[in-house]
Amino acid sequence: MGKGGKKGRLTGGQRKEINQKMVNSVLDGDVEDVVFGRVLKHLGAGNIRVILPNKREAIAKIRTFLSRRGSTPIVSGDIVILSGRDFETKSDDDMRYDVLAVMSRQEAGKLEKAGELPSWMLVSAEGNDETAEDIFDFEEKAKADDTEEIDVDAI
Repeated sequence: MGKGGKKGRLTGGQRKEINQKMVNSVLDGDVEDVVFGRVLKHLGAGNIRVILPNKREAIAKIRTFLSRRGSTPIVSGDIVILSGRDFETKSDDDMRYDVLAVMSRQEAGKLEKAGELPSWMLVSAEGNDETAEDIFDFEEKAKADDTEEIDVDAI
């Protein structure tokens, strides 16, 4: 019957280990024809919208062990490794991909230093962009709103 009486099912730890092996093989150069992308949002039914290094958006399908409960979670802003789906592509503008693995921020940093990943993808994924803090300065706006008097009778 196998180990533990389970019929060939993978545990969450085994799925994370498989994900890590795939990431390591891509980093070592053992896997060819892969594309990196940053997750923009989940579309449902195992589909996600990703942005590619050429700043084009595409749809990717979460397959295999990544689609199961207990696997490595995929959230917005994650860097993922993609493989093209040539058999389902209608045109060059409508390219579709399969998600092979999810990368950690440290692994994505190694790829950025190697020049394989644009820095804008990593900065946006980590949220270390200094201008983002400048855009959302709520304290100054709150102070400005407190000084205004509101005429309740006019409302």
